[in-house]
Amino acid sequence: MYLCGNRYRVIGCLGEGGFGRVYLVEDQILKSTWAVKEIGESDKISYSAIRAEVNILARVSHPGIVRITDVFRSDGRIYIVMDHVRGMSLKAFMKRKKRLASKVILNWGREICDAVSYLHHMDPPVILRDIKPSNIMVRPDGHIVLIDFGAAITKSEKPASDDPSDQPDFGSLRYASPEQIRSGKISVRSDIYSIGRVLDEMSGKDKPFGLSYVIKRCTMKNEKARYRSAGAIKRDLTAIDNLGKIAVAAALMIFAGGIIMANARSDAEIISSKAQVRQAYDQSLMCFYELEDYEAAIKYLEEVPEEEYPEVVYYRELLESMTSKDDTVDLHDILRRFEKYNEETVRTEDTDRYVKNMFCMAKAYITLGVPDGYDEACRLSECVLDMSEGEDGAGQLKGKRADALKLMINSMILKGRSAGDEVKKTSYHRAIECMEKLITLPDTASDSALVIARLMDEAALYTELKEYDPAIAAYEEAERRYPYDPGIRYFAHLSLLMQTGADKEEVISLWDMTCDVEGIRDDAGYSQMEERIDSLYLTSQDADMRINNDI
Repeated sequence: MYLCGNRYRVIGCLGEGGFGRVYLVEDQILKSTWAVKEIGESDKISYSAIRAEVNILARVSHPGIVRITDVFRSDGRIYIVMDHVRGMSLKAFMKRKKRLASKVILNWGREICDAVSYLHHMDPPVILRDIKPSNIMVRPDGHIVLIDFGAAITKSEKPASDDPSDQPDFGSLRYASPEQIRSGKISVRSDIYSIGRVLDEMSGKDKPFGLSYVIKRCTMKNEKARYRSAGAIKRDLTAIDNLGKIAVAAALMIFAGGIIMANARSDAEIISSKAQVRQAYDQSLMCFYELEDYEAAIKYLEEVPEEEYPEVVYYRELLESMTSKDDTVDLHDILRRFEKYNEETVRTEDTDRYVKNMFCMAKAYITLGVPDGYDEACRLSECVLDMSEGEDGAGQLKGKRADALKLMINSMILKGRSAGDEVKKTSYHRAIECMEKLITLPDTASDSALVIARLMDEAALYTELKEYDPAIAAYEEAERRYPYDPGIRYFAHLSLLMQTGADKEEVISLWDMTCDVEGIRDDAGYSQMEERIDSLYLTSQDADMRINNDI
């Protein structure tokens, strides 16, 4: 079967799209493969609607949005040629993988928001109206791509009829906003609602800290109470992923309080000037602490009056010194004065602010890139840890333990890498002690992805110190607790076993386990390790048996 004369040879059917079938075709001229969407015209599906999708995709240039390459019409049907996005739909992926790791959920959430934000900022803005897992592809490299723009509409366009029953079946009930279902009314915030529903479905019951609030804000019935932009959702997802409770707690509390009044008050009433100031303050600290975007932090601080947050004086000094090429500025002096103010004033007034300041000062010390800077960062983090473990830490500081330990781990690893062998050994062992403590905390022990990552880090640090026995023990603990998990560095463990002269049976046993890990054969290192195993351990008879078993 051919399309567009003999231009496109149909290889097979990829499935059903929003308006019709989608074929995989081979371009006989370019010798490349494409996806072709076949659309039949009807009373509710007009050529103008299809043309709208074409016009949208023709102007798009974004890695997270499918690219259109050709359009043609034949025998009363319209065909749209676009990139063949390899992989599987998010819907199919979630069905296959019952539980997604927190890191994956937040990464994909940010990628979805980035693509949607790109469309919302086009001129005129493009509103998708049908964001759902079946319209989102997961590529083999793990990145997200939005597909199927049949329901998309520019903000300047209006539906042909005011009666929603006369409209095409744009948007699935499960993901469409209340106003979209009720009246057919759409806006940027209609897509915000759909993003929230997708995030909710991806995360299931065990949501990362803070994500429940983000989802709730996305899916408020009152559209004015939702996020104003996909970019704002992305910023909060970044904060949840990188800072946890440090950067987002205050902003989320502000929102939670606003929910109660959302149905009775307008946006201007919900977001008071005080809340705006707090939000600017929190955003500046997020840019400073995690994103290391110092220019953005400076801009946010311009909106924060010193009368409400006196410590912004020190933040401005810090940022000016960190962005200036003037070597005469003594960053240590600014940090000492800042710490003195924080201890004498902020600690007794606002514990949350006090701890945030401690973490930000620690991050500033780390940027110095010298051993004493790493020591100071570790000292500040350890102060927070001690507070959280004391009698007063049973409440609000309890959630800061993980953040303090992560900072200490980072500081000690960086110090070890910048020093001689003895200091490296001491620093790495202290980092490992913090890792052990981190994965036993109630809030983190249940996060398998985090536990595996820390065990892998432990193994890597031990290996770098040439302490092979504890390195192997860390790998074995991960494999015992989470067998066949793709996050475990099986190839590194195998290499270490071979390097230390392990028995053939032990190596082959681990290799057999490695081969059963889902997706491991797609890893670039798989074939290299397979050749290494075969050359070192397998006889010709073993190889024949392995080939027969694979067949």
